[in-house]
Amino acid sequence: MNRFNNGQPYHGVQTVGGKLKGSTDTDYFYFFCPTCGEDNIMQILDFVVRDDGPVKYAPELRGRAKRDFTLAFQLLCPACGLEDFVKISNTGWQKGKLRNSLPLLLASNSK
Repeated sequence: MNRFNNGQPYHGVQTVGGKLKGSTDTDYFYFFCPTCGEDNIMQILDFVVRDDGPVKYAPELRGRAKRDFTLAFQLLCPACGLEDFVKISNTGWQKGKLRNSLPLLLASNSK
């Protein structure tokens, strides 16, 4: 398995603190640098499949999910040099609004 973080956990940098945003252009998703502004696109340097297996997380809420997965991406802003990690997963929050869950997410990240 490819491991681009020297075997360490893939956690975003504290300075970003849950402020990483992005957008789509047709069918591609782009991450924006949180320090340079929302129009500076970060490069995806590498990725790793962290989890890939049968549906175990909240199957009663996810009847159409084919499997559980988590992808980790290593990001770089070529303008300012900010390097970060982000994970995309189908396990975690399954409903509601992010703004309602954000205080809970920030509290869990500070531990």
